[in-house]
Amino acid sequence: MADPDIEVLAAAADFDPALRAKATVLGTLARKRIGARSARREDLFAAIAQGHPFVGNDIEVPVARAGELGLQTALLRAFAGTFKQGESASAQVGPRHARRRLAISELLRRWQSSRHIVSITDLHVRGTRLERLIDTDRLSAFNLLPLGSETMRRQEMMTLVISSRGNVTDSHSDDPDGSNHCFVGKKLWFAWETFEGQRAGLQDCSRDVINKSAHFDLDTFSSLKSARWWTVGPGETLFLPGRLSHRVVTLEPYIGIGSFYCTPASCLENLSRWYKHGALWSLDDPDGDNDGLVDEIATMMTRKLRRLAHQAARGQQRWGMDFIELASVHWRRRWTEAQRRKLMTNPQFARLVHVLDHLAKSGPCLDFTSGKKLKISKVRRNDMKDSRLPERQYTGGRPRPSL
Repeated sequence: MADPDIEVLAAAADFDPALRAKATVLGTLARKRIGARSARREDLFAAIAQGHPFVGNDIEVPVARAGELGLQTALLRAFAGTFKQGESASAQVGPRHARRRLAISELLRRWQSSRHIVSITDLHVRGTRLERLIDTDRLSAFNLLPLGSETMRRQEMMTLVISSRGNVTDSHSDDPDGSNHCFVGKKLWFAWETFEGQRAGLQDCSRDVINKSAHFDLDTFSSLKSARWWTVGPGETLFLPGRLSHRVVTLEPYIGIGSFYCTPASCLENLSRWYKHGALWSLDDPDGDNDGLVDEIATMMTRKLRRLAHQAARGQQRWGMDFIELASVHWRRRWTEAQRRKLMTNPQFARLVHVLDHLAKSGPCLDFTSGKKLKISKVRRNDMKDSRLPERQYTGGRPRPSL
């Protein structure tokens, strides 16, 4: 393992003792590290279709007046002009991660002081002044969730992510796939397939009964086939599959923006997980506000795909339609034939699968305006070649909002 990687792990272990690495696992960990790279459309959608995490280093999320004031100052002024005096939010505070309501002005003061550990993820952007000041188009260009009912739109959860150096987010998982763009600071992420981790002894706050904190150790983590780790720093954007549990340490004072998304290249995986295991948004929903939401997403995705089939190539490519076939291959790998048959008893899901199969067989995607097939990139052909492996059982799980 390279010295910079060892230094990153050593720095994180100062805040999270579970990350103390024995010399015997460093070589294995080095092979599981992923780095940031150019977010070419073909590479990003190939990762989404295969259920792999992806860190891009060239996705622009412009902030008003950043060129004039500097990015951090522009962000802090935008926050000050958006949140009312005395407005408060629930925050994670101190080394013991206690939950408290703090005035947003006090939260930002503590973050700037560098003497306190604070973390917050529920400062919403949609419907606020921030939506005009932070251009999130690149993060939501292929996301179905903002196009549905009010209940469905809420699941996008486009929020600010603010945390101090030393903050540790315990192991958990989320509902849909998620994105997280870093403006300032750096975070260290560890991720693994939830149920593979459970079988090996790693815990997940979203699924397990936890005593103080979820059990995690690098020996077990490094033994998992699905285990990956990375850092996200300024100007970098993470795209994280919902099937992965994750543990996060803030290495440098962090400001970012995060959201959840559902897109054609990952919809089969997400919907299958929700139908089989249930979605977390329904676990703490005594009034049944989210009843029927999974069916709504399946129906909306089917309608969206049918509309996209009649759009020109540019619109289809924006939504990753030429990666539907690759996504289908990986879905069939992860879910057994018996599991798929059971899923297909749901009429909304069955209709979606039929539409996806039809589109995949048509090339996998046609420009119905010109009658020409979309070009399949070399990257995608290689991914398809690598994907033809023996089928094995999927081990996904139920998710919850990420810190």
